[in-house]
Amino acid sequence: MSSAEPEQDGRDHEVAFQAALLLGRLRVCQVVPAAVPGPVLAAAAAAAARVGRRLVRITGGPQALDALVLGWDGESAPSPNPSLLASRLGLPPIPTLVWAACLRAAWPEPERAPFPGLPFQRTRILELCVGLGADRESVERALDRTLPGTGLITASASELRLGPAVAALPRTTVEGLRRGHHLLPALAEDGSPAGPGRSQPASAHTVPVDEDQVLDTSDHYAVRSAIATLETSRRTVPRGDLPALTDPAVRALAEAALLPCGRQLMQTADGNWTTGYTDPAADALVQEGTGTLTDTERAVLALVLLRTVAIPRARGRHRHSRWTGEPHSVTLQELATNREIPKVAINAALRGLRAAGLVAETTTGRYIPGPALERLPEHRSALLWEDLILVGRPDGHLAAAIVRRRDRTPAQPPTGDRIHDNEETDRP
Repeated sequence: MSSAEPEQDGRDHEVAFQAALLLGRLRVCQVVPAAVPGPVLAAAAAAAARVGRRLVRITGGPQALDALVLGWDGESAPSPNPSLLASRLGLPPIPTLVWAACLRAAWPEPERAPFPGLPFQRTRILELCVGLGADRESVERALDRTLPGTGLITASASELRLGPAVAALPRTTVEGLRRGHHLLPALAEDGSPAGPGRSQPASAHTVPVDEDQVLDTSDHYAVRSAIATLETSRRTVPRGDLPALTDPAVRALAEAALLPCGRQLMQTADGNWTTGYTDPAADALVQEGTGTLTDTERAVLALVLLRTVAIPRARGRHRHSRWTGEPHSVTLQELATNREIPKVAINAALRGLRAAGLVAETTTGRYIPGPALERLPEHRSALLWEDLILVGRPDGHLAAAIVRRRDRTPAQPPTGDRIHDNEETDRP
């Protein structure tokens, strides 16, 4: 073996690792700048294609974009139905209504491509949705945070436009939206700017992929369908719903397809399936601050887990080591008894935690641990239990032992060589 071969292997590992990080950023941020080295972009496009995704580059348009978004190919798209599409994206009912109104305002002529569409006014959408019975504050939150956060719309002052994520919708989904166009809530007298000439030119094209690098076996459809189900489900998927994964060969193909994306197939203690980030990908995303929780969100999550899991477990009422599965809940009022965090800040943190799937709401005002915690592998879950011990009893002997052990364990910076390690959760 020549000395150049290990060097080339190292470069290939680094490119593969950076490609996995790029796809991880896209999962968290929806839209990322396209300033990516060519080899990394090509590797990311190939990795995405193996799991039925396509990397779309958008240039030009009214905001002079040069960005990347991640879409589905026509074969693997979860559903062409507009309401199911919004559900799979994780949009609650009010943001779904607001998104439908935005789409109709920007896309008055269904025979044309929806992106980039026409500009529309925030006030008009707000009036329409409130007139249809939606809570005003919820509509404002959807327009200001939820929909921009998913890349479905972008805002400039009071003028809104469809976001880059719309450019990545697969053709089958766009056709489904066309068929349901007449059902979308429309502004009075359409409310659109005069004529399609206001739409600025934009270019959206799929990053080309070397077909030799794409999974092509007799089981490729089963693999991509299973991955599409897992990657778009907010909860673990019962094993009976994915019978293909009982086949070791299909399961191995799914694991091999997910790994270059920085993702991993995982099975819960009760046999259900889910996916999550690999440890090196998660560590790197955390290190750069992508998708991490704020200090307040972390504190509120700790309070929720203390009151719904740790305290009930200490009293013998939480009978297993999982974070979910027991009916213990906590209210905002109970969380607000911790006077270190203002009630308004706790409420805002709960919204962020619910969006991340780390907290769920059973009935109005009652919160429980969320489904994203089920994506934690055993070693990460153990670390979270230790964190609760450090929070709940920082002066205890067990806490001191945890601190000593962690101090003796050196931090390992993520590198391309670690892309084959185990996996993490859906939000770093």
